Amino acid sequence: MANYSRWDDTKKQRREPSKDTRVAVEHDLALGQLIYDLRKQAGLSQRELAERMRTTQSVISRLEEGGGANNRLDTLARVAEALGRHLIVSFPDKLPARLTNAIQVA
Repeated sequence: MANYSRWDDTKKQRREPSKDTRVAVEHDLALGQLIYDLRKQAGLSQRELAERMRTTQSVISRLEEGGGANNRLDTLARVAEALGRHLIVSFPDKLPARLTNAIQVA
């Protein structure tokens, strides 16, 4: 049987994540949700999307669960191509008014 009181003590000792860490996690989760939504709109299972990308279903699962921090642009480009979409990366010199920071998942 697990020692839950020790686990509670361990959790209490952990520091709260920084604001930057929380924002990064939120971006990762938003990207994962977007990939999930687009896959569902396309009527594809994770396995079918994986086959189109020549990868495994577990990779798609990781992407959709917010594994975005580890995602490379070429992986995201493969997702876009497999879904018949486009990936756009932009480095504007001024932030559009509708954005609150330099990163947007849309």
